Amino acid sequence: MLPFLVVEDEADSANMLEMILASAGVSTEIAVNAEQALTLLRQNPQGYSLVIIDLALPGKDGFALLSELKNDPLLQNLQTVAITAYHTPELRSRATKAGFSAYF
Repeated sequence: MLPFLVVEDEADSANMLEMILASAGVSTEIAVNAEQALTLLRQNPQGYSLVIIDLALPGKDGFALLSELKNDPLLQNLQTVAITAYHTPELRSRATKAGFSAYF
């Protein structure tokens, strides 16, 4: 299985996700912002099986990153999961409507 790309600016959250996924046998790479994620994804468009994106990123937020992915022919079909510590039913609806594959 290809690694998951985790886009998370909070080190503790990124480490927690990395540990959880490792216990399930999934390798990960971490990007700390949208720009770093885009660089990694564009360097290797087929290199990740899933992208987990924090909605509250510095600079470009998770929604802006998703929009860039959806507008890039090489990346538009990537499976994406939105994550946030600021859950509301409205935010879940917005994430789903924006095109995230899943929301956590």
